[in-house]
Amino acid sequence: MARKIDVLVIGNGPAGNNAAQAVRRTAPDLSVLILGEEAHPEYSAPALADYLAGELDLAGVTVNSFADYARRGIQLHLGDGAAAIDPAAKLVTTESGEQFQYGKLILATGSFAVRLRRMPGTNLPGNFVMRTLDDVDAIAAYPAKQAVVVGSGAIGLEGALALKQRGYEQVTVVEALEWLSMKSFDKPTSDRVAAALHRHGIQVYAGEGVQQVEGDTRVRAVRTAKRTIPCDLVLWGVGMRPQNTLAQQAGIALGELGGIRVDDRMQTSLPDIYACGDCVETTDRLTGKPAMNMFWEPAARSGQVAGTNAAGGQAEFNGSVALFLTYIGDDCPVVAVGRTEQDLQGSDYQLLEDEHHGAYRRVLLQGDRVVGAQLVGTLEGFNLLLDQIQKQAPADLLLPERQEAGRFPALQLGLAVYLQQLQSRTGRGGPATLRK
Repeated sequence: MARKIDVLVIGNGPAGNNAAQAVRRTAPDLSVLILGEEAHPEYSAPALADYLAGELDLAGVTVNSFADYARRGIQLHLGDGAAAIDPAAKLVTTESGEQFQYGKLILATGSFAVRLRRMPGTNLPGNFVMRTLDDVDAIAAYPAKQAVVVGSGAIGLEGALALKQRGYEQVTVVEALEWLSMKSFDKPTSDRVAAALHRHGIQVYAGEGVQQVEGDTRVRAVRTAKRTIPCDLVLWGVGMRPQNTLAQQAGIALGELGGIRVDDRMQTSLPDIYACGDCVETTDRLTGKPAMNMFWEPAARSGQVAGTNAAGGQAEFNGSVALFLTYIGDDCPVVAVGRTEQDLQGSDYQLLEDEHHGAYRRVLLQGDRVVGAQLVGTLEGFNLLLDQIQKQAPADLLLPERQEAGRFPALQLGLAVYLQQLQSRTGRGGPATLRK
C-alpha cells in the first residue's frame, strides 16, 4: 500500500531541503518527506573540492545530520531514487518498488555532469566526474599520480587544485575554447587566472580540445590536436545538464534549454507539481532570457518559493544572475558576474580596468549601469557591484561631490566612490575606455 504524504520532495540537495523546510514553516501540520537517490544526508556540493583535497572530512561537508531532519519534522527515504511519477494517481514509485501518494509534489532532481561517452577511451577505468560525494570517494580511492582535468569551469579549476593539493605529481587543465571559462571571463581575466594556476604548479592548455583518451586496461594519456599528455586519471568538468528524465516521462513540459518549465511560483505545467533548483529553467535577470543558472543561491531560493507555495503560502521567484566564484589557493579569489566584453560587442559600453598589488579588477558599464564585473586576487567592492548588477539601478559617479550626498544610501555612495577610484586608474590614470 502506498504511503500517504502531504508534500513529497524528490531531491535532497539545497533546493529540496529548502523546499521541505519552507513547507514546515508555512504549514507545520503538513507531513513532508524527502526522497533521495543518494544514501547520505544533505552535504555541500561546493565543499566537495575541499573534501577531495583533504581539507575537510565528511562531517565538514555535511549540512544536515539525520538528527536535524528529525528535529524539524522532515521524514526521509534515502538511497532509493524515484523511478516513475503517475500524475493522475498522484503516485511516485521508487526504484525498489516503494510507493508514495502525495498531495503536492516538488521536483528538486538537480543536475548531472556531462560525460563524453562517445569519445574513444572515456569508458576506461580512470575517467571521473566530480558531482557527488560518492564521485569524490571514488576519485580518492583510485591509484593515480598524474591527472588531466578537461574543462575550466569552477568544478574543473577547483578539481585541479584539489588534486594538486592531494599530492598529484602533475595536474593539467585542458580547455577546448580559446581561453579559460570563456562564458564568464574576458581574455585578460582568463590570463590572470591561468597565471595563478601556474603558480600552484598546474599546467594550462587552452584552445585545444581533447580528441581521445588513450590506454589499454586503464587511462594512460589524453590526446589533443596538439599534444599527448601522459596521465592515469581524467576528471571531466565539461558542463552540467538538468536532471529532467523523470519529469519528461511524467508529461511535464520542458523549456527551450531543456530544464523543467516553471512559472514565478515554481509551478510546473501539471497541477500540484512544483520544481526548483538545477533542474528548472528560469529567467536571467540581466537579459530577461531563459537561463539555467546552476548555483547554490538560486537553488536554495527557488526551493524556498516552491515549498512555500506547495504548502499554501504565497511566494515568487524573480530570476537569477549567473555567478562564478572560486579560490585559487587561500589568497586568490576569482569572481565574475554579469556580462562580458564579448557579450557587449556591437554596443556602446565602458571598460574600467585596474591592476595593482596582485589584484585585478574589470568592470563593464552600459550608460550609467554596471552590467558586468570580473575580479582576480581581490573581493574588494564586489558586494557593491553585485548589488548594483542585480538591481540594474543607475550609478551616479558624481554623487560624492554633491551636497545632498548624505541623503543617499551607503551602498550608492560606496559604489560611486569605488567606480571613481577604478575610473581614475583605468589606462594608468587616463579616462575610462569607451568601446563599441
